[in-house]
Amino acid sequence: MKYGGYKGKVLGINLTTKKTSTIEVTDEFARKYLGGNGFAARYLFDMVDPRMDAFDVTNIVAMMTGPFQGTNAPTAGKYYMATKSPLTNGYFDSVSGGFIGAQIKYAGYDGILITGKADKPTYLFVEDGRVEFKPAEKLWGKLTGETQESIKEEIGDPNLCVSAIGPAGENLVRYACVITEYRAAGRGGVGAVLGSKKLKAIAVRGSGTNEVADPEAYEAWMQWYKEEAKKVPAISTGLPTYGTPSLVASIGKMLGAMGSYNHQTEFFEDWENISGERLKKEFWDKDTACPTCPIACSKVFSAKSGKWKGAISEGPEYETIYSLGSMCGIDDLGAIIKGDSLCDEWGMDTVTYGVTVSFLMEAYEKGLVTRENTDGMEFKFGNDDLMIAYIEKTAKREGVGNLIAEGSLRAARIIGGGSERFAIQVKGLEIPGHSARALRGMALGYSTATRGGSHHDPRPTGEYAGVSDRKAVEGKAPWVIGTQQMTTIGDSLVNCHFLERVLGFTLTQKWVDAINPITGFGYTLEELTDVAERILDLERSFNVRVGIRRKDDTLPRRFLEEPIPEGPSQGMYTDEQTLNRMLDEFYALKGWDPKTGIPTREKLTRMGLEDVADCLSRSGISP
Repeated sequence: MKYGGYKGKVLGINLTTKKTSTIEVTDEFARKYLGGNGFAARYLFDMVDPRMDAFDVTNIVAMMTGPFQGTNAPTAGKYYMATKSPLTNGYFDSVSGGFIGAQIKYAGYDGILITGKADKPTYLFVEDGRVEFKPAEKLWGKLTGETQESIKEEIGDPNLCVSAIGPAGENLVRYACVITEYRAAGRGGVGAVLGSKKLKAIAVRGSGTNEVADPEAYEAWMQWYKEEAKKVPAISTGLPTYGTPSLVASIGKMLGAMGSYNHQTEFFEDWENISGERLKKEFWDKDTACPTCPIACSKVFSAKSGKWKGAISEGPEYETIYSLGSMCGIDDLGAIIKGDSLCDEWGMDTVTYGVTVSFLMEAYEKGLVTRENTDGMEFKFGNDDLMIAYIEKTAKREGVGNLIAEGSLRAARIIGGGSERFAIQVKGLEIPGHSARALRGMALGYSTATRGGSHHDPRPTGEYAGVSDRKAVEGKAPWVIGTQQMTTIGDSLVNCHFLERVLGFTLTQKWVDAINPITGFGYTLEELTDVAERILDLERSFNVRVGIRRKDDTLPRRFLEEPIPEGPSQGMYTDEQTLNRMLDEFYALKGWDPKTGIPTREKLTRMGLEDVADCLSRSGISP
């Protein structure tokens, strides 16, 4: 290739036939789709029938890199996974930390596409253009940590990069994750799709490099970034000191926007008990970081006394403190640390697990479920023993764990009784700890996000920082579109979204200046924005073929009808009429049909996606 940051090929693996192939990455393709998110969106649209079940053997798991991987660019220690989700039924992606992304580059590839189904438990060993299909029967049933260590021992390399699923993935828990070095491609059930394919793990090792297009310009940009980062307290002081748990005080106390008791309130009175400050003071062991990351927001915490003494985890992050803590009415950090560790080991998303448990706690509180159909257990808020016990039961799909394994939306439809109104999800994905009532941008952002309830499609950070007025309705659509474009480019590079603190919450010339020295593309800001829109239109077109329309771009009834009852954000919510006003503006700016939410042929053609428009037409889909 004439451009930097790429190896020029993607590895194809068919588990059914045990055959491999290579897919050329042309200069034109790389410039049009950038990497990671963009590559995967194009491949999945072309290769996956979105109407099939996510556990069908023809579903594909994409494990991709971007031009950042294999360089020393800040926050480049990531990799990207995508598939048709068993939780949402739509296009779904998840980004994780870990050196395996760089190793994929060093092994000679820009990514891996996995399809088919092995006839018995298998793991893959990829090394410098060579692929081995290795037996994994002895690993089946093992936790993620033991699996990674066993594979390292078998290959004879203690530094080998391994991504693995746990029993939750094997048992098709719809939000099973993939764990790499204690970090998770956490949401949407990528791990369950791998489990359906009998693929226990992927190990990658390479001896190559990833060359940038303009080393001198790249080094100059690196120096600029280092100096600029020093000026930003969030990434120079706050996150390095406390990690993301620092958000408990700012969101939970000052904003009063931390979902609690299944969002029956958003002011958790005992916020100090689960704060980042308390974690640092009483539970901190050491700081850690993803490869090449100067921020080092990750921490190892352990319970040194009390009921959960000995519990240790790399985490919990803010989202886990929210989902296993305030949402379940639990203020014991020892229990939250224990729950975080167990979710990682059994291989499941902490957010969907905790939010689904909190949903069942409210259903129990309202009498919609009783001890007769909850294994004789009292699903009461504050019951930390129950929250911990049902991690293993959910991973094994035992008892009520089988219901929890389905996620809150499916659980609500099984329970009935109007419980769907307080299932805290969008498009089937449970909402994280950033309020759709206190932040107008997140109300519109969750509603329109490809994945649904994700804070990594739109971003709440700009509203927290006051760059966008969190209470404003006017101008919110262009703001949300801008944040979605930024995260799409970030997920295509593939980098951590905390780069936004230096490069911008929306796409700016600073993003262009970060990309061009590595790739040599010579993008303008307008061209880069078109890359983001092209990828987002591909994702939407995939979901349109699943059946998603404007009617699905909405929020739980609780958020549309019930104001926040107390605290600093008391009275705030976005009603249906207001949401529809924002949606109208959003669709108009996007070039999507205002009645259906389907991208118009005109928009797709302008993005160079005429073939996508033709595909929709052949499927009988028109705006």
